[in-house]
Amino acid sequence: MRTSRIAVTAAAVVAGLSLSACGGDGNATNADSASSSSNSPPAEEQTGSAPDSAERPEGGSSGSAAPEKAAPDQGSAGQGSAGTGSKPERCHTDDLTITASDATIGGDTTKTVAVTLLNKSGRECSIKGFAGVNLLSSEGAIPATRRDQKDDGTVLKSGEPTYFGIFYKANESGGSGVKIKGLVVTPPDEKKSVTLTWPGEPSLPVTDSPDPSVEIGPMGSVGQGQG
Repeated sequence: MRTSRIAVTAAAVVAGLSLSACGGDGNATNADSASSSSNSPPAEEQTGSAPDSAERPEGGSSGSAAPEKAAPDQGSAGQGSAGTGSKPERCHTDDLTITASDATIGGDTTKTVAVTLLNKSGRECSIKGFAGVNLLSSEGAIPATRRDQKDDGTVLKSGEPTYFGIFYKANESGGSGVKIKGLVVTPPDEKKSVTLTWPGEPSLPVTDSPDPSVEIGPMGSVGQGQG
């Protein structure tokens, strides 16, 4: 009987030690889990959310890139400069060197004087249409009549010329005719004129014909001083 009690007691002690060991392992596991939980970062850090709003760029949303810079003001300086396609200012009288030369081709019954307008302004300028032309004569001013020709206009670079023609009938009557003393030219859309020496025939015929005695073409109606 004593031997049996000792055996039972020994078995109980062994069972108790086993239970104690199992409980120790469970406690250790719980402790490790608690330690891991206490050391883990806050939920905000784990999810990678945006920083506090005080650290965000003004006007930016959470996690968004910084706002783009505004486009340059379209009305700022530089508008209308080269390459914008803006139309050059028209050629003024003071922008031009104006000269006249005889451009009659031998054998033509209609005589021609070519008027050259050279852009001396140092910039581009546009010119279009008809000049105002008067011949100064012994009988007073003789205004030129415009021919029925179209002019689409042109842009003259600095140093570039354009030409127009003055067309008239020579005096072949044998009389003195109407003597020409000079030529007055006013560029298109201008009020300031220039007075030039007349380079053509010294006189025009006296005529009662309704046909104009002097005609002009638009800008570009003759080229290189030729009719």
